[in-house]
Amino acid sequence: MEKTKPFYDFCIPYQDNEKVMLEILKEACSMGYKTIAIERVYDHSKRDATKRAADIFPAPVTLKYLEDEFGDQVRILQRLTIMYVDVGVAHAMTNSQNLKKYNLIAGQPKTDAALTHCCTSFAGDLVTFDTEAGVKLLVNRKAYQIGVKRGLYFEIKYGPALRDSSVRKDMIKLAHNYCVRGKSKNIIFSSGATNAFELRGPYDVANLSYIFGLSEDQGKNAVNKVCRHLFLKAESRRIGKTIMFIKAAGPIVFSETSDEEENLEDTNNRSDAKAECDSFLSDESAEQPRKKKLKVV
Repeated sequence: MEKTKPFYDFCIPYQDNEKVMLEILKEACSMGYKTIAIERVYDHSKRDATKRAADIFPAPVTLKYLEDEFGDQVRILQRLTIMYVDVGVAHAMTNSQNLKKYNLIAGQPKTDAALTHCCTSFAGDLVTFDTEAGVKLLVNRKAYQIGVKRGLYFEIKYGPALRDSSVRKDMIKLAHNYCVRGKSKNIIFSSGATNAFELRGPYDVANLSYIFGLSEDQGKNAVNKVCRHLFLKAESRRIGKTIMFIKAAGPIVFSETSDEEENLEDTNNRSDAKAECDSFLSDESAEQPRKKKLKVV
């Protein structure tokens, strides 16, 4: 089973500036985050329909410089957020090989039809919204419950709420819609931070549960246990239906024993077992008292 450590932040937008990325991750590491997802965004609605490509989704970016910098301190995941307006994205996702390379796949609907599809049929792990883009969608009760039964999770970003007061109002409204429609089930908190100043510690983020309509336990789990469940669900999507997944932690050493040596060893073992059994039976018979024979006169 893949190992991850709390706390979790599943949305750090990717930037080309390596210095900024290192600064954000250093700040997140100092605050106690041990599992972080780097997000890339793909807008399916702006694709060029005239050009046909084998895979329209981009491949994950190379984050070797981050892995070399932090090592085992932080587990870095790859995340792709797909923005779309219609159900045509489903066919593209089915034929894509690049999607299997991402640890997390999030859907960001732009229309009501896309929101319904995202909750009922989207082949991803997460539903998110960009309130800064002016898209104000509210999920209905039936679609929310279907999404929860399918193992779908819903994301609340606190980073954009720190940048703009109008976005803060829309985010609180969205969070309370989750509370009314489905009692805030399968909710996770992410930062969406574009700089180190927008990051907050995991315990401070958990305290936002009162503002967003969650209970105290739901707020704590939104940065810990629920994120762990989301990661395991995403891994099952990538690997497929399996009974057990084994990952080697080191080199595999094969025995050089030949078949003849193995057969000879088995024969010796059987001989030793037979000798022990005969010895035991002989000792047991010796301990039994002898019966006296009756002499008939």
